[in-house]
Amino acid sequence: MAKSVHLLAWLVVASCALCEAQNAANLPKDKAVSDTTRTVTSHGPERITRNIIQDRKGNIWIAAFDGIFRYDGRSFTNITSKVSSARFFSVLEDREGKFWFGTIGAGVYYYDPEQADGQKFRHFTTAEGLIDDRVPHISKDKSGRVWFGTLTGASRYEPGRAVGKQFQNYRMNGSWPFTLESGDLPPDNHDDVNSIVEDKNGKFWFGTRGDARIYDGKTFMVIRHDGQTFTNVRTIIEDSKGNIWLAGQDGLWRYDGPVG
Repeated sequence: MAKSVHLLAWLVVASCALCEAQNAANLPKDKAVSDTTRTVTSHGPERITRNIIQDRKGNIWIAAFDGIFRYDGRSFTNITSKVSSARFFSVLEDREGKFWFGTIGAGVYYYDPEQADGQKFRHFTTAEGLIDDRVPHISKDKSGRVWFGTLTGASRYEPGRAVGKQFQNYRMNGSWPFTLESGDLPPDNHDDVNSIVEDKNGKFWFGTRGDARIYDGKTFMVIRHDGQTFTNVRTIIEDSKGNIWLAGQDGLWRYDGPVG
C-alpha cells in the first residue's frame, strides 16, 4: 500500500486559528434582538472562529468560541446564545437537514430548526455514551451516520438505542494493528481525532494527533510509507478521482493506491 503514496514537496500545509474579535462580514454592530432561544445581530462572531459550512438552503453556519452563528445573507443569528456558553469548534448538517454542534467540554448539541422553541435542542455528553465531551470534529459517512472526533477517540451516533448506549465508541491505540473488542477501551495514546473520512470503498481514514489510521470495519491499521507513519494529521479528504489527501505535521501527502 505504502509504495503508492507520493510526497508533494511543492506544497506546505499551514494551519492557523482565526484571531479574536474577527468580524467576517465587517458589518456594523447594533443592539441585539432576542427571542427565547437565539439572538439576532448585524455582526458575526467576535471570538475565535473554528469552522464554517454552507447548508442546503444556502445559509452559512459558523462555529465560534462565542456560539453557533447562522448567516442568511442579511443578518447573523446566534443560535446557541440562550442555550450554552461553551466554546464551539464544529458544525455539521446531517442527511435529514438537522444540525450538530461540537464543543470543547460540553459535548455535542443536536439542533432541529423545524421544532418549536424549547424543543429545538438535544444535548449529548458522556452520560449518553459519547466517548468525550471535547469534540473538535464532526463528519457524516455515506450512509448518513454522524461521527464525532474527540480528544480521546471517536464516537458514532446510533439513533434508537437506549440512553447511555447511543454511541458506538472507537479508540486508536498505539498498537498495530488494533482490533476493536467489547469491554474496556485501551489506554489513551494520541487518540484525539482531527478528521474522519469514508472513502469510495467504505473504509474510514482517521487523522489523529498521533498516527493516522485506516479502519475497515474490524481493524485499525496504521498508515505507513517507507516505514514512517503520518503524524498529527489535521485534515483528510478524498478527491473526485478517489485519491486520499492527508495534511499534517510533515506537509501534504497523496495516496493513490489500493487499501488492504
